[in-house]
Amino acid sequence: MNQGRLLIIGHGMAATRLLQKLVERGYEGSLTVIGAEGGVGYNRIQLTPWLAGEVSEASMDLVSDTWYREHRIYRVKQDAVASLDPAGQVTLKSGRTLPFDTAVLATGAVPRFPDLPFAPQPTIRAFRNKADGHWLKALPANQSVVVVGGGLLGLEAAWGLRALGHNVSLVHRNSHLMNRQLSAPTAAYLARAARQAGIQLHLSNELSHINADPVLTSVQLSGGETLSADVLIAAAGIAPHRQLAEDAGLAVNRGILINDQMRTSHPRIFALGECAEFNGETFGLVAPAYQQAEVLASVLCAEPAHWAPQQSTTRLKISGLDVVSHGRIDHPDARHLTLDAPGLNQCRRLHFLHDRLIGTEMIGIRTHLELYQSLIDQQTPINDARAVMLGSVRAA
Repeated sequence: MNQGRLLIIGHGMAATRLLQKLVERGYEGSLTVIGAEGGVGYNRIQLTPWLAGEVSEASMDLVSDTWYREHRIYRVKQDAVASLDPAGQVTLKSGRTLPFDTAVLATGAVPRFPDLPFAPQPTIRAFRNKADGHWLKALPANQSVVVVGGGLLGLEAAWGLRALGHNVSLVHRNSHLMNRQLSAPTAAYLARAARQAGIQLHLSNELSHINADPVLTSVQLSGGETLSADVLIAAAGIAPHRQLAEDAGLAVNRGILINDQMRTSHPRIFALGECAEFNGETFGLVAPAYQQAEVLASVLCAEPAHWAPQQSTTRLKISGLDVVSHGRIDHPDARHLTLDAPGLNQCRRLHFLHDRLIGTEMIGIRTHLELYQSLIDQQTPINDARAVMLGSVRAA
């Protein structure tokens, strides 16, 4: 592939990892990255610890200002692409135009807000970037905050806000937390830890009304309860940011359609990360985005490479409690083996199908995690499930 003018649209974690891998491989063309935020690429996974005051803002940076200069990477900051012409040009919201030979869409995803009428205002928002974090950090003490969504995003936001001393209520439509990553028995340990941290849980509930005329004061739940709300955080999932690609005539479904080399329906335009869709699946975790970046860097440097989705491990820490999920935990025919210590708020639950380990959940403990991951990923035959639980077997 001709290593000409490469333009990366989006400056999140996927884009930054792609730039790092291109530099490692000695990409010979020009590199330009466009981001709506200022500053360098940063680790969004650390937003919650930063909000809670556990890490510094500077520690989130993935690279330095100097790094871009050293590698002659041109940055367009605090601007965004308004339109994309696949023939080789983008127009920015500022009115500038930039040409390209090859483009990469790393536009990420947008938060899903409740499908209810409300007047737009700063107090109804997501927690997706540093600007959100700075706004939340500046809140007066003891605010009533309602977080919608009991998955990864919602729990992280709830914990960060609770750590700041706010009164936090978490509303989740499912009957247990992190229902995509945890089974109900394991999630019960997480719920207990959240309640012990002072987070009020409202499970099997949805918002039925937002009282925000003219300003947010409260929300009503489908179960009939009314919650006071100074702030409402939308964390009930994300949607791939596909609009730019769709307007440019690229093939889209839920996300921007790509093949196993991250190529879109246009031969000179690629996509990766949260905005991309491969074989009907979108990817909201960092691990697959980093895997895609590795492969795409090879492709852009004319090295043969193909990507296939791999098992990802979900890891979270709530109130100091480790939460881990790997593999499949919802197979209807699986049998389960559980080892728990309620007094320590610890639980390990393994899922077996026939003679294979297919999934693991862990709360409050990470012992033998690498073994479990290896057995799942390698589909190793299992003769003694109890030996696996105790870590007294080896992966092939």
